[in-house]
Amino acid sequence: MSDVSVKLKRIEGMKFIGVNADGAETAIDGEKKSAASPVEVLLEALGACTGADIVLILDKMRTPAERLEIAIDGKRRETEPRYYTDVRLRFDVWGEGIELDKMARAVKLSLEKYCSVYLSLRQDLKTTAEFRIHAPQVEASGEYQLVK
Repeated sequence: MSDVSVKLKRIEGMKFIGVNADGAETAIDGEKKSAASPVEVLLEALGACTGADIVLILDKMRTPAERLEIAIDGKRRETEPRYYTDVRLRFDVWGEGIELDKMARAVKLSLEKYCSVYLSLRQDLKTTAEFRIHAPQVEASGEYQLVK
């Protein structure tokens, strides 16, 4: 029936351990005492999905990322169900020869075509994506470029 399956086991309280088909485990805590909450894990999955896409796309453009960091902020509805209404993704990428237009294209391709996590979220989710490009071995700084 499906091409992806996981199992979750309640440990205690609101804490669960998720296990994928290969046996990899993820701790999830609805009370955020000992692990990320389910909605935090969702943002982490979004970041990992877009990040993997961007790395692959930049590699295909022959401008590989030496380092990539992603910060994601989300805003949720005040009332139940408290789904995300807005997310902001901020990408910091380090590497030689990465050009503004190539990085913007990589982000757009991820969000519009490849990231299955993002494309599984609500269609009315307001999304802002920004990035900065840094030379290798340099600390992150400067203004973010908005992806349009």
